[in-house]
Amino acid sequence: MNNPFLWSIFYGYGIICSIFIDLLAVKIPKITGTIKIAFYVLAGYLFFLPFGWMMVIVGGTVGALCSLVFYFGTYMARKNAFFKYIFAICAPFILCIILNTDFTVKKDWREWKRNSSYIALFDYFHGEHAIPIYAEKGQTITFSVKIQNNNGGGHGFHVLNKDGDVVAMKEVDESTYQIKAAEKSIYHIIVTGDKLKGSFTVTWDVNE
Repeated sequence: MNNPFLWSIFYGYGIICSIFIDLLAVKIPKITGTIKIAFYVLAGYLFFLPFGWMMVIVGGTVGALCSLVFYFGTYMARKNAFFKYIFAICAPFILCIILNTDFTVKKDWREWKRNSSYIALFDYFHGEHAIPIYAEKGQTITFSVKIQNNNGGGHGFHVLNKDGDVVAMKEVDESTYQIKAAEKSIYHIIVTGDKLKGSFTVTWDVNE
């Protein structure tokens, strides 16, 4: 949701599809409200078709839900002029609040920090935890992430730069990765948990 490209999908692609579907409804009077809803859902799936079937299933489902929200907004806007302005302003405002809210939950969290390592043990971890690493431009950060899963919960990790963009990683060995610092900055290894119980260990080294 922090990706401007996804916003362009919701508003740009969404508006184009909405106009196209409305034009079809004008040209073909037999198109009812139910058929229009079907067209909106179809539009949500079609966008992800070039990216493979897995993306169609996952991204398409999200796209279909977003298209229904879009349809609801346009439908109510035609019924109520006041709602049109409320929906146009409040929907992005609510999304912005969600983007800046941290919903991470940690229970019985214990951590040990060192100059080049971080260890955390926990009974419950749902959300994300950021580990900052400073690097000069051109330096290489080599790091390892080992996660102990005691209850079958979900987990993962990625690296963000100072702008919050995902940084490409090169796999060096099992559980060991490298990133190249494009600029003098603090990079964050983001460890994520989905109702996870266990622990994780992150070690790193910064060199030329």
